[in-house]
Amino acid sequence: MMNKVRVLLADDHHLFREGLANIMNSQVDFETVGEAKDGLEALIKARELKPDLILMDVGMPVCDGLEATQLIKQELPDVIIVMLTVRDEDDKLFEAIRNGAQGYLLKSIRREDMLALLRGAMQGDAAITPAL
Repeated sequence: MMNKVRVLLADDHHLFREGLANIMNSQVDFETVGEAKDGLEALIKARELKPDLILMDVGMPVCDGLEATQLIKQELPDVIIVMLTVRDEDDKLFEAIRNGAQGYLLKSIRREDMLALLRGAMQGDAAITPAL
């Protein structure tokens, strides 16, 4: 039995987090270990849970995903962070990568594609929605 990838979900939409958690938990190789509703909570949960992977929404209240990514990567350089966003904005993409994100996915992506890209990210590949 291989170790599951421990995932922290950070998104301010409860329903979206719940859907993502269901997708992750239905896979043999992923498990959701925590959820956060904003970037500050993501930082606190990351410190506490030491996840392998964080799925981070770009636009969140209190502390957005870009800032949270930078803060988390400073403290936990080994955690892999993949951004999720509804909009394809190049400046946000480049800022996310600069801040240490391993990937940048549009929320319109299909679940199979997302899972394939996340598995790639865990192997060190850049996980970027093909449209970008």
